[in-house]
Amino acid sequence: MTSELLKAVRRLDNLESAWSVVQSNGRASQSENVRLELEKFAEDAPTRLRSIKGKLGSNSFEFAAARGIPIPKTDSHGKRTGKFRPIVLSSVESRIVQRAILNVLLEVPSLKPYVKTPYSFGGIKGERGPQSDRKARSLSVAAVPAAIKAILDEIAEGARFVASADIRSFFTRISKDAVTEIISSAVKDDEFVKLFRAAINVELENLAQLREKAKDFPIQDIGVAQGNSLSPLLGNIILAHFDSVMNEGDCRCIRYIDDFIILAPTKKAAEARLRKAIQLLASLDMELSPEKSSKGGISIEHGFDFLGINISPGAIRPGGQAQAKIVASVQAAFGDSIKAMRKAQNGQKLDRSSSLVATLKRVDGMIDGWAKHYWFCNDKQTFEIIDKKITELVRRYLGEYTNVRKSTDECSHLTLLGISEINLIPREPFSYPKLGKASKAR
Repeated sequence: MTSELLKAVRRLDNLESAWSVVQSNGRASQSENVRLELEKFAEDAPTRLRSIKGKLGSNSFEFAAARGIPIPKTDSHGKRTGKFRPIVLSSVESRIVQRAILNVLLEVPSLKPYVKTPYSFGGIKGERGPQSDRKARSLSVAAVPAAIKAILDEIAEGARFVASADIRSFFTRISKDAVTEIISSAVKDDEFVKLFRAAINVELENLAQLREKAKDFPIQDIGVAQGNSLSPLLGNIILAHFDSVMNEGDCRCIRYIDDFIILAPTKKAAEARLRKAIQLLASLDMELSPEKSSKGGISIEHGFDFLGINISPGAIRPGGQAQAKIVASVQAAFGDSIKAMRKAQNGQKLDRSSSLVATLKRVDGMIDGWAKHYWFCNDKQTFEIIDKKITELVRRYLGEYTNVRKSTDECSHLTLLGISEINLIPREPFSYPKLGKASKAR
């Protein structure tokens, strides 16, 4: 008898939905190889999706070996710590099937408690209402905004002290066997569980090149892949008991994947609950990151940061690091443009992406995206200060552009602006015929 869950995984509309998510996530990738792979798949996505459907139907689909990518970790000042985040990048086809499996698991009734939890956020995307509809937005916020809203709700209910923490190397400590057993018990479908287990197993094609770093990738039972869309759900499953115990009594624990914050009525209660967290995590062979965790309870009157958001009495704003990053990014974009323009003065060709118009457009996109990310913050003064800093950077950039323009041949002015020069556009002109002696009339 064919598994109903497997049928659901390979339904074409499910695969199309999974592809849509994979494609959307990939567009934001900084890796050119990832973007090119997605573009290649998109050239004939319908045919390729039908091929995946056929392979799943005949039990011949295989998850290709993935690529391990060690992403350097940085501290709060942006400096590398010497540690790295072990990201696993699977093929487009594998990522689509992993996402299709997740789509099916999210609809399994017995797994709903792991999917929609009152105090766990992040990783499993939800829908958010349009910003114009404040009521809809407040009822359906997801991810970081939802976690921040939950914190504010607890403060409104009487929480006065907090303690925040980070679970060290969280995904690399999750047992594949443990979560597979829970999934198996929930779905009672051996064929589906076999595909699920194959989807979370990790085989790396570049294991030899990783050398000593290979041991930090989840190639054994312990650890699931960062980069696999199933991993956040597996995190919720393995921490379900943790979430339950941590929210007993008069304390609350808001968790966002591997970051959590305890909200308590007193300093003593916050610190006692933090000790409880350490005990619970130890039973899972997990521990806190000392450099990212509170030493004790902190009064909300002093303000605190969580998930890159600073919460102070009356104010919700992007954290200092996020504020500095957008200003630094704008400054770097302008600096790179001016550097390229100066090279053009010495005869080098100016890439159009470094022109005035292209640079301003790119910076506008950066600012717009950054601001929309913090749509729920209320500290208008902070945004006004950032606007002033960016205004000054724009003024300096235009001034430097003017200086470069003055010392550049007039024929290059359009290039600096980013406007096409008619004279440089490739042509294949016709030749006017040579006229000899007048020919006889026909």
